[in-house]
Amino acid sequence: MKIKKVDYNIANQRFDRYLRKYFKPYSEVKLNDIYSWIRKWAILVNNKRVKEDYKLLLGDEIKFNNIDKGEKTPKKMIYSKEKKIKELSLDEIKQLIIYEDQNRVVFDKPTWVLVHPGNKQNELCMNDYIEKYCSMIGINDGFKPSFGYRLDKDTSGVLIWAKNYQALQYLNGIIRNREIDKEYMTIVSGNMPKHLLVENNLEKVYDKKFWSSYMKVSQNGLYSKSEFWNKKTIEHSILGTISLVLVKLYTGRMHQIRVHLASEWFWMLWDIIYWNPALNRKLYKQLKINRQMLHCSSYSFKNMDGKNISFESKLPSDFQKLIN
Repeated sequence: MKIKKVDYNIANQRFDRYLRKYFKPYSEVKLNDIYSWIRKWAILVNNKRVKEDYKLLLGDEIKFNNIDKGEKTPKKMIYSKEKKIKELSLDEIKQLIIYEDQNRVVFDKPTWVLVHPGNKQNELCMNDYIEKYCSMIGINDGFKPSFGYRLDKDTSGVLIWAKNYQALQYLNGIIRNREIDKEYMTIVSGNMPKHLLVENNLEKVYDKKFWSSYMKVSQNGLYSKSEFWNKKTIEHSILGTISLVLVKLYTGRMHQIRVHLASEWFWMLWDIIYWNPALNRKLYKQLKINRQMLHCSSYSFKNMDGKNISFESKLPSDFQKLIN
């Protein structure tokens, strides 16, 4: 049995919505499980069964009980998650931290690490690093620390984790109001001009054949804007002419960087949707690189005290390998 006391980070939320956030890192737990546990008295508030829409009050006690053997329980789900991350060391996690204060931790996310749990149960994700770090340094887990935004599995770079509810609300607000400056680095095929501004409308399309979505330039789509600067052009012995490019986003559409590059006939290396297949084959077979070359290099915004704050991440080793 586990008891959690409702503090300021939890109070005034619907009971079911809080449980959905609480169990979000545990991919084994489905929405049906949560509602089933509420109905079967497996999760109580102040030793009573409450309805899903009950609004949690400051000081309430949430009790997680075991239920009948053979059924999934919150305790079992938590145990399976802890088992995955128990071998992570504090030093290993700290090596990924760029900056930390009372409101946030800024990670330098490695390539091939998901932000949230995926389909492979034994695969570490950034949420695992959060959980382990919280337990090691004694952060109160009344609020489930959260990332303000997501990076794709094979995208590296700056990733910000809010330590409390107020910090998460603030980060979400400035992202929603486009009050952040986010820059990426990428490597593309060809000799890109020194400066390129791309503005067009992007529409999301679902491909039934491949069971996936992609974006295309369309008058029916949403306005999008990206700006590119060529920082270095290299005559690579295997890939031919490639360019190291700085990217600044003004909107945040799905696949925006990749679509805008492809629309100007510059393909991001290892882009497997808007792609140059011949170049990708060389990249993998001869250079053993099989991830899209995209790196979140900097993230800047005004802090809650009104001061400008900026975080940067150096180019990873596979970028260095190509441009050097």
